[in-house]
Amino acid sequence: MNQILFACKRAFHGTLRVTRRPLASLGLTAARFDLLYALLSREGTDLIRYGTRQSELRRKLGVCGSVVSRMLASVEALGWVTRQRQGSDRRQRLVMLTAAGRLCIATAFNMLRRASWRLVHQAICFGKHRHPSLPFVHTSLVESYFRAMRAEYGDTATLFYPWHPDD
Repeated sequence: MNQILFACKRAFHGTLRVTRRPLASLGLTAARFDLLYALLSREGTDLIRYGTRQSELRRKLGVCGSVVSRMLASVEALGWVTRQRQGSDRRQRLVMLTAAGRLCIATAFNMLRRASWRLVHQAICFGKHRHPSLPFVHTSLVESYFRAMRAEYGDTATLFYPWHPDD
């Protein structure tokens, strides 16, 4: 295996180790977190009143429809989302966060933001900042590398996590 790919794999597994415990304390997995966050990210739009279509979640998460359906069944059983059929098109299902789901994902997001900031500061920025803009520059550069790698390997997920206060 190429050294860079091996390093990416090991870094990925390291981030899973760092995030697994905070997520598990809330009953979440990384996949459930992504799903709930995709729904939460719609909260600022008028469309949230009507819910998010399962097909839109599939595109956002970059997975097939059956995976989204299984994921939704598990979080629905936990009381974090509700699903209902769309009025005119009975094939479409609309998904909405419940109050419990909103609280769960907001709590998890804040926990992970604190954990990830330390990780970014130490690993990506090397723990040193001679200039106040360096953390932004380093993080932006690494993010652009990962975006290019995802595109090259055919990742179609469109879910966006803000990492800078201006996002």
